[in-house]
Amino acid sequence: MTEFTFETDAQHAPYNLAYLVDDRSYCYHRFDVDAAHDDGVVDPDTGRRDAPPDFGARRRAVVAFYGYRCGRCAAQIDTGSGGDGEVAYLFSVADEDQDSWALRTLVAVCEPCYDLLSTDCTDRIGGFGDAYRRAPQFPAWTGDPRVAVERLPLTGREVWFSDQLRERVTVEEPTGESVNADAAADACLARSTPAAVAVALNEALVADERGPLSTATRRLSDQWESLSERERTAYERRAVDAETVVGGGFEPCIDLQRV
Repeated sequence: MTEFTFETDAQHAPYNLAYLVDDRSYCYHRFDVDAAHDDGVVDPDTGRRDAPPDFGARRRAVVAFYGYRCGRCAAQIDTGSGGDGEVAYLFSVADEDQDSWALRTLVAVCEPCYDLLSTDCTDRIGGFGDAYRRAPQFPAWTGDPRVAVERLPLTGREVWFSDQLRERVTVEEPTGESVNADAAADACLARSTPAAVAVALNEALVADERGPLSTATRRLSDQWESLSERERTAYERRAVDAETVVGGGFEPCIDLQRV
């Protein structure tokens, strides 16, 4: 098993990229996963490819590989009904020429993040109830950069926080396509923010919430509360309407938006 490595280049973001470089081949033997089913199985009635017969083993393998943490937000996840964490889901980041169920292309995520990542058109929003609303707005630095997407701001408070945090982020955006570009394009509730920037925004938020305070500084949450009702209402108008994925001047997956 390859040791975890950490990438600190600003082009990628200050987080662990082990999920991209670590060898997962040992998981096939350890969890009794059959590589012959990496591309799923064909349903003879519909002709569609479904999950492989060893899905349960694959789920256990991938969840264990991610340390029982969501690959996007780092929330605790579990494969059983008696665990303390969120129910674990598998999200495939496979390209068209890759096997959708190969362990290297699967990311373990919590239910809210799965709802965020898998909702590719407005008609499917709410498939898990309002789980997507519980997905953190920004991805964690310990997550898999391939799913490090920023969730659209659904409230005026989130719009304001995003504006304030962007003033504190100096991470250089990648010159080419970001590693999370495919996931962002396929999720109508995601912004096309590069992974490096999305993670840096979360780090700025964490620093604000946990950093030391002085008499001259206040938390962003306190500053938001001090805004006038008129100012907060103006930000609410910029929030995104999740039912139609429009509003606020954002441009998530334009071809999937209702006109």
